[in-house]
Amino acid sequence: MRFSCFSIVLWSALLAGPAMAQVPSVSRAPGAYRTAAAYHRRQPQPAGSDAFYPDKRGMVVVEVPQGARTTKLRFAPDSVWGFVNGKGRTTRLFRGNEYRLEYADTLCVYSTSNITAGNDRNGNNLLVPGANSMGAYTNARYFFSRGLTGLIFPLTVSYLRQAYAASNPAFVASLGKLRVDQSLVDFDRNTGLFRVTTLYHEASGH
Repeated sequence: MRFSCFSIVLWSALLAGPAMAQVPSVSRAPGAYRTAAAYHRRQPQPAGSDAFYPDKRGMVVVEVPQGARTTKLRFAPDSVWGFVNGKGRTTRLFRGNEYRLEYADTLCVYSTSNITAGNDRNGNNLLVPGANSMGAYTNARYFFSRGLTGLIFPLTVSYLRQAYAASNPAFVASLGKLRVDQSLVDFDRNTGLFRVTTLYHEASGH
């Protein structure tokens, strides 16, 4: 469907309250988060030592220590907002897809990777950094949403313009000044921000 069909829903999808500061995924305890508000409040339900998706049943799994043993609790993906794994990485589940949360604010940035088949000479699935047992990942693709509950769209200048034209024209204007050698996802290690989030903060007066 065209972006314009979602406009009204998109505007109302922001969390209530002022803009949040950056929310590093490492600041959240491992476990399942039933809602974006629970994630914002750092309240996993249940909390665990690790979490992942999907298992063989297509479920979200939270590993919960019980003494010397670990119990695996399973949840339908549409019953949770997302989860944090044992390494502190946040994944939002949206319409059956996984999106790793890279930056959280009233403009949220996500990354995701396509899985490609990869086997070694013995027929085993190849495992590389950022891959799971299904095979190797391709290069990351980036997406965004307005707030933690907004619809998720590809991170492109076109979609950003449509999303923020009314609410943040200064930000939209700054997007038009990007040089051909600049990318929205250029990352500044000094600030911990993507170029798009830097522009967003500057336009918002942060």
